[in-house]
Parts: sequence; C-alpha cells; structure tokens
Amino acid sequence: MNDHKTWKQVLEIIKNYEYPIVVVSATAKTTRQLIEAGKLAADNKLDEALELGESIKLRHLEIIRNFLQENPHPKKTLIEESCEKKLNEKIGLLNKFLTYTHKVGELTPAMKDAIASIGEQISSYLLAQCGLATDQLTQFVDAKKIIKTDNNYGNAFPNFGLINQRIGSLETLLDGGFTPVIGGFYGEAPDGTTTTLGFEGSDYSASLIGGALHAKSIEIWTDVSGVFTSDPRFIKDAKPIPELSYFDATEMAYFGSKVLHPSTLKPAQERNIPVLVKNMFTPEETGTRIIRESAQTQKALAVSFKEDIALLTVSAYETVMGYNFLTRVFKVLEDHRLAVDAVNTTEASVTIALSDSEKLDEIAKSLIEIGTVDLEREKGLISIIGYQSFETTELCNDIFDAIQPASLDMISFTKQKRILNLAVDQKIMVDTAQKIHSSLF
Repeated sequence: MNDHKTWKQVLEIIKNYEYPIVVVSATAKTTRQLIEAGKLAADNKLDEALELGESIKLRHLEIIRNFLQENPHPKKTLIEESCEKKLNEKIGLLNKFLTYTHKVGELTPAMKDAIASIGEQISSYLLAQCGLATDQLTQFVDAKKIIKTDNNYGNAFPNFGLINQRIGSLETLLDGGFTPVIGGFYGEAPDGTTTTLGFEGSDYSASLIGGALHAKSIEIWTDVSGVFTSDPRFIKDAKPIPELSYFDATEMAYFGSKVLHPSTLKPAQERNIPVLVKNMFTPEETGTRIIRESAQTQKALAVSFKEDIALLTVSAYETVMGYNFLTRVFKVLEDHRLAVDAVNTTEASVTIALSDSEKLDEIAKSLIEIGTVDLEREKGLISIIGYQSFETTELCNDIFDAIQPASLDMISFTKQKRILNLAVDQKIMVDTAQKIHSSLF
C-alpha cells in the first residue's frame, strides 16, 4: 500500500469477490514514522515531530491526487475534498497528541498506540474514497466500532464477545451491496482509548472479523507469494510453501516469520476457515493455503529467525532450589507479560530466550531475590519449524555439521512440537540460518 498504482491493484482484486470485507494496513513506512514522531516529541524535538507528520500528510495527498488523475471520475473534486478534509483532521489530531507528548516529556503506551494507529485510520478512509472513484460501493468503517480489546496497549487482547456483538453492522453493509473498508492493527479499550494489536496486527484484525462472520476464507494479500521456507529477503534459495497446517504456520509466525501475526490463525482455526497468503502484484500465483491438517513429507518446513534476542540465565540460591525456583522465575515474567521464545532448564538454573526490551533490566533486578542473574544481549534465535529427524546422526548431518565453526549459545528441541531452536550471536544469525536452510532444502 505504498503508491496509487498499488491502491488500484487492491481495488481490482476486490472486484473478484461477491461479498468482500477489506482490512487494510498503513502505507509503507507510515507506522514507523508515526512512532518516530512520538519519540521526537517526547525528546523535546516537537518541531521535527510536527514536520514528520506534515510529510505523512503530503505523501498521502500525492497518492490521492495521482490516483484520481489516472482514474478520472465525475465526482473527482468532491472525493478529493473529502480526502483532504480527513487528512487535515487526522494530522491535526496527531499534532495534538505530539504537543501533549512534548509537554509531559514521555511517550506513554496509551499515547503511542493513539499515534501509531493514525496510519490505518488514514489509509482505510482514503482507499474507500478511491473505491468510489472506480464506481465500487466501498464504505469506510472505523475499526474502533468493531474491534473491542482490553487496555494492554501495544499488544491488546481482543474481546471476542463484544466483537461478535458488533459484527452485525458489517453484515448490514454487505446486505446493502456495500464493501466495508476497515483499518487493521487498532481497536478500542473499554474506556474508549485506542489500542493496537501488535506487529502485523492488520492480519489479526482481518482474522478476527473473518472468524466472527464465519467467512468462507480469510485472505492475506502481501508483497510475497505466500509463506516461504525462510525470509526470501535474506535467504537466497527460500521457496514458497504450498500448504501449511494452522499449527505450523502459527509456530512460524511466532518464531520470526514476517508474513503473519502470531495470533492471526486462532480465529480461523476455531471456525475451520482456510487462510490464503497471496501476492497482490502476481495474483495468479497460488501462494500458501493454511488449513487444519496438512501432510508433510519433507524433513523440515522452514527456517525462521529473530534478531534482538536476549538470553536471561537465572541460577538458584540454595534456599530456592527445586520446583519453587522455576515457579518464581516464570511468575516474574508473567507479571511483566513477557512471552518466552525458548527455554533450557535444570533443577537449579534456567536460561530463557526472549525478545529484548526496555523491561529486561527491571526484570533482572526482580530476579536477584531468586538467584544470580546473567543477561546476554544482541543474540539471534534460529528456529527450524516442523523438524522431523530425531536421530543424533541426522541432527549432526542436517544442522551441526552445516554450521561449523559457529558458536551456539543455547539449544532447545521439542520432539512433539517438531521445533529446534538455536541461539547465536546476532551478527552471524543470517549466515548461520542460510547454511542450515541450504542443508535442509
């Protein structure tokens, strides 16, 4: 969604469906720039923050004007005026948020969500207006009217009961012949403030809506032809995977695949709705189909990787040995709502791989009551998903021989889940992942 030609392509794809509901993300780089503007405002650089907001406005104006120029319509002037009015309104709101952030000197989690969601609020309204310019009955719907969540800003949890109650308004639009266009990624907390669903949250929004409506299918249209055996931007011989199970696709998303939000597949799985991942620029390509059960014949499905991982090792004092030790360690993580990527444990120590964050130093201090704490940063986590070889000799041939002489900081393997995790220095992560991928595929 980064230029007027892409918007036209999206609208052409929509025409192929009888009762489509469209969930859109922000235009390229917009969310990142919005968050950067918030940080600048908090860092006493309000002028720079406001300039960034103005550049976002001008970029969207250019998209609209180029679109309407290439797709002339009798109501062109009215559509353009409507888009400009909405842009002025949203950027005006952004400026208020930035000014407030500048005054308090802090970008709070609630304000960060309010700012970050503006990209989707803009893109969904503007795309709906462009749909009208191509004689499609597209209708903007504010996601806050449908996607109700808790107030865990930055990674909000959906209120499924309220979403199911509100979904009828979309059915009414469909019955009237309209195509609803909704911004993904954001929703509304019980107190009316804006929340976001986390990275790639637009996919999650689409799945929540598709699940609530018992949709025939949920389709994720992106810039790659499906889910790949690894990230094709970094792994030169990565290949698309024709079919995946919900379980394996979820694991891939959780362990670093950038195509899907880790929670995207839950609503689809509950309703047994197939999820298709396709390329908007080459819609004729099959992409990846995600269903309940998928036959797997290869030795592994994919090699995913995550950067900015920290290894947190806690070694128990003698007074807190045994099961009480692990319980207390994970209680601290639970209190801070931190997800764990991989674990290695003994009776007296535990090493945990988790995404690095500002909370980790605070968590390390909390854990000192339980045991000695060691925190290693700048690690990468490589995950081999769907790994089906359990013999030591095969493990050596497939993995360890391929990556010599790389140094491993942690190994974690789960036979039941078929996932092998390796923690390495971040600077060798991609090279190591490439060697493993070449060995397996």
